[in-house]
Order: sequence, then structure tokens, then C-alpha cells
Amino acid sequence: MARGKERTGDILAAVASATSVVTVLIGSIYLYWHFPSFALKFEECYFENPDEYTYWVDCNSTWSNNWGMVGIPVWVPFFVGVAGTLMYYPMMMEVVGFPKNFLQHGIFLIIQAFFANIGYCGKLGVATGFVSIAVGIIAIIASGFHIKSTRMKALESKGMTYQLQQDESEEDSDEDESE
Repeated sequence: MARGKERTGDILAAVASATSVVTVLIGSIYLYWHFPSFALKFEECYFENPDEYTYWVDCNSTWSNNWGMVGIPVWVPFFVGVAGTLMYYPMMMEVVGFPKNFLQHGIFLIIQAFFANIGYCGKLGVATGFVSIAVGIIAIIASGFHIKSTRMKALESKGMTYQLQQDESEEDSDEDESE
């Protein structure tokens, strides 16, 4: 029975990873059409309604909108998709960003849907967002049945091993102090 849960967890993790790969594609499409430019666009600098109170106009507003704080949302779908793709078999994310159960992964998928899919690249983004929400809800339900992927179980056993090593070293130091 445990093997069946693990296989179900692996399938669910693969489907979740597929939604993240599609999010990377959507993010790439979005970046292609909205990629910030280093070119200064002075041709867009003009006084629309000059009056006696107009002292200064931002001739670089297009450039600053692309590369200032306003330009950050252009990169969000791509980076969220990359983070979700790394969740299938993470390397560095094992320490901080990897979900320890499907509840956390499901919540991430729903956030991915709202902040990286829906609203970006039209109907493709909306469709992928709804699939990501559906997979996220399934992952949250799966967490209620204690279903975990092979990677989640491996990280759990690593954590348990690390915790046991910590406990043993604390016991050894307590024995040394009592002597």
C-alpha cells in the first residue's frame, strides 16, 4: 500500500512539474513580447499639454518603466515557473524552497496560477492557470491522505537521520558534561 501511495505521489509531482514547465514557456513568451530594452526612447518625450506650470517631463519613462520597479512583473512568470520546475528534483532548494508535503506544493501551485499564469499571455496563461489550480487542489487533498513523492520521502528520511544524529550528539555531550 505504501508503494502505491509513493507512485501516486510521484505521478502527482510529475504533473505539477509539467504545469511549471508550461509556466516557464508562458513566461518565456511573455518575456519575448515584453522584454525590457536598454535603448533610451527620447522620441517619446514630448509635452502633451504644455502650460506655464510644466517644468519637467520624464523623457525616459518607457526605459524606467521597463527597468525600474515597474519592470519586475515582466520576469515573475518565468522565475515562478523555474522555481516550480526545480521542485520536482531540487538541488539547492532542498534546504529552503522544496515542499515537504503536498499541502505546501499545492499552495505553491495555486500561487503560481494567480501570479504567473492567469493574466499573462492571454488564453494560454488562463488555461494553464486553471490546470495549475486543479492540480494544486488535488495535491492539497492528497496531503490529507499522507501521500508523498519519492523525493519528499527521501528528504523526510534525511531530515530524520539528521535529527537522530543531532539527538545522539546532544546525548553524548550531556554524558561528557555529567562525568
